[in-house]
Amino acid sequence: MANAIGTMARVGLPVIILMGFALAQNLRTASPVAMRGPAYDVSTGYTYAAVPIHGAGLVSLNGLDVSGSINWNARLGATLDTSFLRSSSVPGTTHQAYMLNTQVGPQFYPFERGKTRIFVRALGGAALIDGAAPGDATHVYHGWLVRPSIALGGGIERALSGPFAFRINGDYLRTLFYSANGTSVPQNNLRVTASLVFRMRKYSGTGW
Repeated sequence: MANAIGTMARVGLPVIILMGFALAQNLRTASPVAMRGPAYDVSTGYTYAAVPIHGAGLVSLNGLDVSGSINWNARLGATLDTSFLRSSSVPGTTHQAYMLNTQVGPQFYPFERGKTRIFVRALGGAALIDGAAPGDATHVYHGWLVRPSIALGGGIERALSGPFAFRINGDYLRTLFYSANGTSVPQNNLRVTASLVFRMRKYSGTGW
């Protein structure tokens, strides 16, 4: 039995080694298979919002927007978007204002030509708003709240060099904030964002 095992080892070991060399050679010479699957990108940039505050009119907020997107094909994807906007003062008060907003939702690409894509999206999430609402000469309401928010909008994206692209989009942003008497009132905001996009993985199907 020992002799048989020894003979098998002496014969089998060279065969295993030769098979390993053959497999390695095959892996080196075989053509790589094109990867398919969803595309990913991240972006960051400047964002501006015109926010109506009860008793103060439109207040301009400026800030930073960060988002990440996944695209399952050339037409359908989803986006997670977070923005922080701030104003140094609310007219009629001595208080600043800021908005932290996080939303997620589907994103559609109805048109694409060359390096340019147009998209539309519908997002939902929540917004934290801190600010003030002026009342009469002696009454100013200052506070913060977290409430649901929605955004409907779209934009255009233009591919640049390598994995980079430039994106500009506009949204109708619906939020809530206090009036001077402390009740919550709707806000119909306009938000515009300009971002630099980094495409971590491009879509490998038809299209871009």
